[in-house]
Amino acid sequence: MLLLMRLFGLVAFTAAVAYAIAITPVLKWAFVLIALLPVAIYNRSVLSADGSALCSALVITALCLSAVYKSVAAPVWQRSLWMTLCALSKQPQIVFVLLELMVYPLKELRRRWSRVAIVVLPSLILSPMWVLAVSAEIAAWRLQLEESHPPEHFDPIWKLHYMWEHPGHFPMAVWRALSDWGDRLWRELIGILGWQDIVLPTWIYLVLTILLLLVPLQKLQLNGATRARVMVISGLTVLGYVGVVHLIFFLTYTPLDIDHVRGVQGRYFVIALPVAAIFVASIINLELPNGMSAAIATAGAMISGIATVEALYRAHW
Repeated sequence: MLLLMRLFGLVAFTAAVAYAIAITPVLKWAFVLIALLPVAIYNRSVLSADGSALCSALVITALCLSAVYKSVAAPVWQRSLWMTLCALSKQPQIVFVLLELMVYPLKELRRRWSRVAIVVLPSLILSPMWVLAVSAEIAAWRLQLEESHPPEHFDPIWKLHYMWEHPGHFPMAVWRALSDWGDRLWRELIGILGWQDIVLPTWIYLVLTILLLLVPLQKLQLNGATRARVMVISGLTVLGYVGVVHLIFFLTYTPLDIDHVRGVQGRYFVIALPVAAIFVASIINLELPNGMSAAIATAGAMISGIATVEALYRAHW
């Protein structure tokens, strides 16, 4: 039964990824490479929320991007549905509601407020309700068993009051987490498999990182104002997502006597890669030679697939 569930998840999530690639008007090859990174392949084949989180993020990113190109815009109800699924997959993905602001110019928002509300309100309402329903439990009790910390250090409300009185504590904890664990987070973003114990060869991480930086290089064919709006909103979405991930783990999983944010893993940030690709494309707005993007994505996908299978075979058999 577990194997059948994993197989069904792999097929269903891959179908959703294929749908996202089909509907996005640009950056199709960037989406292909992101969807076939070792971490993405592995997460779709195991029983976890990571597979659904990435595929829903890919789909809503593609839908909002297609809405920017009016000629290929999907119905509003589709964006509303996928935005809600994205926000419910994992709590930090509530930040993706910002992508709806990418669709309309600022001067049109007052006239289009009903459409914006249809897309974002279900997420803003249901996501907090879901958190309350499941108590947002991330196993902080394990720290209490292994160590000794005051219980209020894991109380989000108490921690918010502390942050208000000590505004510098959280930014410094984030900075130390990124500076001290940056190399580990980077490799986890590409793919450290299993129980975070199956590491790929170092050259795989280097090559895939270079390919990820190259594949979004594409002209978006948008006017200056629209491209600037896409750049600002996509950049804010990426920064907001990274910030909310760290904030959640700080509020619920990090004692005050620890100088960095605990519990954050690089695999959480693969969710933001599609939006980051849009940001890179909009800020650089250069086109690679014809066929180069396809070659980069294909090579990266083959390297990712072979490396993933080899690593899992080596670890288990």
